[in-house]
Amino acid sequence: MRSASRIRRLPALLVAGLLVAGATACSRSDSDASGSEEDTSSTTAGSSGGDGRIAKGEFGDLGVVCKDGDGGPATETGVTEDSINVGTITNKGADVRPGLNQEMYDSAKAFVDWCNEHGGINGRKLELKDLDAKLNEYPQRVSEACEDTFALVGGGAIFDNDTGNIRVGCGLINIPGFVVAPTARVAEKQVQPLPNPVYRFSVQAYNRYKELHPDVSKYAILWVDLEGVKTVHEQVKETVEKAGYDVVYEPTYKAIGETGWRGFIQTMKQKGVQAVELVGEPENMTALLSAMNTEGWYPEVIFMQPNMYEKKFEDEAKGVADDTDIFVRLSFPMFDMDGDNAPGMGDYLELMETYNKDGKYPALLGAQSLSAWLLFATAATECGADLTRDCVIEKAKATTDWTAGGLHSPTQPGNTEAPQCGILVRFNKDGFKYDEEATDPNEGIFNCSPDNAVKLTNDYGVKEPTD
Repeated sequence: MRSASRIRRLPALLVAGLLVAGATACSRSDSDASGSEEDTSSTTAGSSGGDGRIAKGEFGDLGVVCKDGDGGPATETGVTEDSINVGTITNKGADVRPGLNQEMYDSAKAFVDWCNEHGGINGRKLELKDLDAKLNEYPQRVSEACEDTFALVGGGAIFDNDTGNIRVGCGLINIPGFVVAPTARVAEKQVQPLPNPVYRFSVQAYNRYKELHPDVSKYAILWVDLEGVKTVHEQVKETVEKAGYDVVYEPTYKAIGETGWRGFIQTMKQKGVQAVELVGEPENMTALLSAMNTEGWYPEVIFMQPNMYEKKFEDEAKGVADDTDIFVRLSFPMFDMDGDNAPGMGDYLELMETYNKDGKYPALLGAQSLSAWLLFATAATECGADLTRDCVIEKAKATTDWTAGGLHSPTQPGNTEAPQCGILVRFNKDGFKYDEEATDPNEGIFNCSPDNAVKLTNDYGVKEPTD
């Protein structure tokens, strides 16, 4: 018999995307995204790099990423004279959602094959370990990795609360695609290329809309009362209040089978709600929009989490999304952007098309995983023949204004700073479109400012890192 805690966890997979929303986005397992020519949605494949960078072992504006060399001594667990064992954790074997976060492993496979074809890390070839945490086997996979793996790279697990401190205890380093639990976000021996800190949050979308519409103030947050989600809800609430909104309604809804959407809308109407945010999966956002359409009531603005940026949601929801302002914030360019605006986005698509065309792409979480691999490779190459875990973490943490070669907006890798740059994408009957006016770009397509991230003060149960 399954335990009560396990049963309660099952619905949480259906709101998995929201858990990494503070960083960028999480793409769903059943998203209809691919790199095929017939898929021409604004959320799907744009043009490839087109200038031969991938063929030359280069990526975006990083130049050469992997190269041949003489290898070096067997310095640490997982390192030999001519190889480096690396692992990627996902939930792709979860029984209630097969393929969850599959795109992270797909990006890892493409990167490793590409990197090895161009010489590896100073001549050491990468050997990829598939660490499938399924639903709740994160501790087991970390324990396995402790035995023979040099580093965890480009992965993430929905339930990553390492209560036994297994990873740090065995000295295993992590450059993740995402982290979720507050304890995981502040863990040692880890560098996040796209940080998701506990005590920092992106406020760009809220601030910008407040500038354009200062009369909008009454805010509603709909969320699911499940482990891990509570922290995200509290972060959103404190963030929007700092931006000048008044949270007047914050109901919880069922992750599966919610039928009370019209009741939520009627209450919001009674309370005079002007701005709405739903913390959850795209299906629930679609249901909310449909109910708004049925009721004939919309708020003045809807702020969507980055995980809503996907083709399936676009196809299903755009028919009922034209009577209000709907925005999603992104730290990445849109998939159809390339060239000067996003030199790394085309290279990401070309990398996948060339080295793993059957994988899941384009997907924001796949691109996020790739950023982690590029940071790992850059740091490990700088360490030279004497490759150690401490060196990789030191080099990665010292990196500033990291864009993964133009794959995303500038970030400060580590665990303490939320991204200060982003774009605002408008959603309506035509789908997702970059909104230049709302974004008010000052660095390429992005708006970058220290004011785009705020410090939070609520007690989230963990100590804020000092570096």
